[in-house]
Amino acid sequence: MKKLTFLLAFLISIPLTTFAADEYLYVMSARAKILSSPVFGSKTLDNVMKGQKVTNLEKQANWFKVKHNGQVGYMSRLAVSNHPPLKRKRRIASEDSKLLNNSRKRASTVSTTAAVRGLKNIDRSRVNNKDVMDYVSLEKIERQTVNQDELYSFMDSISN
Repeated sequence: MKKLTFLLAFLISIPLTTFAADEYLYVMSARAKILSSPVFGSKTLDNVMKGQKVTNLEKQANWFKVKHNGQVGYMSRLAVSNHPPLKRKRRIASEDSKLLNNSRKRASTVSTTAAVRGLKNIDRSRVNNKDVMDYVSLEKIERQTVNQDELYSFMDSISN
């Protein structure tokens, strides 16, 4: 009798948990696509912006089947959440030039390339003398170009 009561209680609770699932999902990305099928390359039905609600119809692995503006489609689980996005205020105001002037800026392409090649920032000398590089030859190699015919010919020669 206890087993029957437990089984009956369990069967009754299943539909209740199904209806207790969140009815709405919120877009967390700046802009997310609603797709015609649960594949990233499929046709885009609609674009939704961050914070907009979509109706959750069902979850399928890493995809949600959703309804928005009368259209039914699929959204990646990475683009949505059960909770709305936080309302964050921007820290930097346009008048706050002192903060902007003191903020770190992205390294230039020249300094990044020099760092990758193991050069000091100012005098282009080696950090260590091990593995000294011939810059004239390097510049010559970097100027080389290959047209498509040469590329295809090379690819054919190595595939045989």
